[in-house]
Amino acid sequence: MKRLSRFAAVVATAVAAGMAAASCASIQRDVYYDSPAGEDPAELAELESSLVRSRAVPGAGNLAAARARLAELASAPSSDSARSARILALSAEAAIQSGDRNAAARLLAASKAAYRGDEVAAVVESRLAPTQAERLAVLDRSAAVADGGYRVGAERGSALLALGRIREAIVAFDAALPRLGEEYALLFGDERERAWSLRDAESAPSADASAYLTRVPITLLGMAAVAQSETTAMDRVTGGAPWAAGVLFERLKAAGWYIDSGADAKSPATRKDAAMFLWTMMCRGDRAMAARYTARYASRGRSPVPDVPLGSPYFDAALGVVEEGVMALVDGSAFDPDGPASGLDFYGWLLAAAAWR
Repeated sequence: MKRLSRFAAVVATAVAAGMAAASCASIQRDVYYDSPAGEDPAELAELESSLVRSRAVPGAGNLAAARARLAELASAPSSDSARSARILALSAEAAIQSGDRNAAARLLAASKAAYRGDEVAAVVESRLAPTQAERLAVLDRSAAVADGGYRVGAERGSALLALGRIREAIVAFDAALPRLGEEYALLFGDERERAWSLRDAESAPSADASAYLTRVPITLLGMAAVAQSETTAMDRVTGGAPWAAGVLFERLKAAGWYIDSGADAKSPATRKDAAMFLWTMMCRGDRAMAARYTARYASRGRSPVPDVPLGSPYFDAALGVVEEGVMALVDGSAFDPDGPASGLDFYGWLLAAAAWR
């Protein structure tokens, strides 16, 4: 019997019935497989790690090579049904990532036929589900039969977050991720951060908004889409009717909500872009309010914030959102106007701006 990895759960085998009860234990343990002679006992763990990383960063791994090697391993005779199930489950995951869902479904069925307790197979089955609700249902059912559970737990966190069940997602992530390898932190880390950032929101963001709520810069179009989805601030533009995000973006751009009147919708937003958008929203068409800092500082001839020049198109907006507590100076003195505005940051600023006055 050979040791596989620190990630896997206790797996019952046909010749070790006494281990079946141990598979229900609350502490995840190493798997022991009856591997064919000459097979590296760590290879399946390495293949799993590689597939998790390539799922987190598409293109990061060689899927063709992984599928070929897994096919070789599957062809080697073995009396261990758990080992066979794991190889087939990993093959199904590689097929999903290759865009071959039909092959993935066939491989998954073969994995479950070999042994129904494989945790990777449970995750793969959830990934083949057509909706987030069905994905969660698969994971909930699998939790009762799959060996271990930390992979399933992390996957449940992702499904719960997608369904807007923020606090449940946090619990699931924090119970699972510390017990998994760093590749799982790479895969789910951004979603966990998003869940923590949204935990105090009164209601979960819509599915349309959630697509933008990441740690990468939100697009200029994304700001309009999230504002329409999560606030009533766009009602004075749209009359309360839901507009296509592209149409709304063009209308707001023509109305001066963006610094660059020729900006592309997919351009990443900076902090000055976010400030301009939010300040315009807060001013509600009041031109005197929109320009009040220019009026206040014109006689002094200089800006109170060193990297926000007096006379810049975003001068009033930057000072306004800072003074009203919507955005903050990055180090107590600078605004960092060209710094990135992530989707999560923008969401927090937007809620503060919407609640102002």
